[in-house]
Amino acid sequence: MRKQIAVTAAVALIASSILISSSEAAAPKVGSACTKVGAFYDTPNTRYVCKQEGSKKVWRVWSPTPANTPSASATPVNFKARIPITLPVAQSKNPADITFANVLDHISEIPNVAWQKVQDVIAANPTVTQISNEVHVGPNTKIDVVGGLPRIQEILLRNQRLFNGFTQNKTFYILMYNAQDEPWAESDWEKTAKAKKYFANLTAAEKLRIRGNCQKSVSPGVFSGPPVDCRGANSTAITNSDDANFSFGQGGEGAANDPYVTTGGIVGHEYTHALQAAQWIGNPNSYCTEKTETASCFRSWSSNFGFSPCWIFEGLPNSVGPMVASETYASYQEYRKNLPYRGPTTVTDYTQDSLKKYLYNQSRTTCYQDGKLYDLGYSVGALATEALVAIAGPQATLALYSLGAQGQDFATAFKNVYGISWSDASTILSKVLAAQYATFGPPPK
Repeated sequence: MRKQIAVTAAVALIASSILISSSEAAAPKVGSACTKVGAFYDTPNTRYVCKQEGSKKVWRVWSPTPANTPSASATPVNFKARIPITLPVAQSKNPADITFANVLDHISEIPNVAWQKVQDVIAANPTVTQISNEVHVGPNTKIDVVGGLPRIQEILLRNQRLFNGFTQNKTFYILMYNAQDEPWAESDWEKTAKAKKYFANLTAAEKLRIRGNCQKSVSPGVFSGPPVDCRGANSTAITNSDDANFSFGQGGEGAANDPYVTTGGIVGHEYTHALQAAQWIGNPNSYCTEKTETASCFRSWSSNFGFSPCWIFEGLPNSVGPMVASETYASYQEYRKNLPYRGPTTVTDYTQDSLKKYLYNQSRTTCYQDGKLYDLGYSVGALATEALVAIAGPQATLALYSLGAQGQDFATAFKNVYGISWSDASTILSKVLAAQYATFGPPPK
């Protein structure tokens, strides 16, 4: 018998997977006919897009250039995202507080100050109750998070309170399954999507992401092999709606001994991804029909390729998400001790100069296809975001995405949120990171 729990609460999710792939599909022939302009077809190594060329619709190899990537410039200037804090965030005059001006004198205090600021906002904000979630658990699945569904619900509510006042999803669907239940999960999602009349393209793409949570990751969003090790998680904006889908692989190798999983940090991570894309809810560019569907009406693409460099796209969820799930500083410290080298150790040599280049030189149109650079967002990006939280609080990080939804590029949004140029701030952050990595020890070989 299928276990299904439906609950109503103030919570919502959206996408961390940004590329879709099928290890079994044959690629369309370039130049061959297709039916719907803007439709995508993915294989493990290549993405194809249906393009209008004269009177014909044909398949072409897709590349993420500004011409075909959702961009801030396409956003109507009259769209205003919700921002519950005053911008730019004021820098404290108290020398005991951490600011851009004195952060290099307070490096050892950053983790505790950032964690405490998250707890303070959660405690101060009320809970909103208009958002619903629906949780489906596979019939043979044991949940990895200690405390099960009640604990997951608690973490979701804490996330919602932290970002109360920003735009959040109206409803979302949460799917939890192990390898044995993976076929069930695909079928369950298909039934849900059909009942809610979600677009067919999304239904098929999400089934690939559900499978990908149990497959080997080849590159960001690209998976291969049999679905046997369910350690992945994914959140996805649902096109032409204010809803989102959230899927968790369960029971994967090592999950039971990973505090990131058992404490629910991964839940906070995926929820934060939800919020990044949710800031585009209400933007007229984010809605379309199946006949007019393109990347620009997919909120997840708008927040990723359209706005966000990779370091903060993964760094924000991988720092703030676990802080939400860690209700004691000792718990956050346990998670954080494994954080510095979660990504590859070959993209940067962890000196100030190379860290500055990593942060400042990222292109939103290319970094999502560079697996090693992208993965470094889970470590270097998380530590950079942690410093930003210590300086200006957690809500400022999401305000960046709200301004992105209004049409600002990342550098402009950063200056308007923090009152300092991204060039100057990235120099300061790279000095902080270099000092921190000097204390972490050499990267593993």
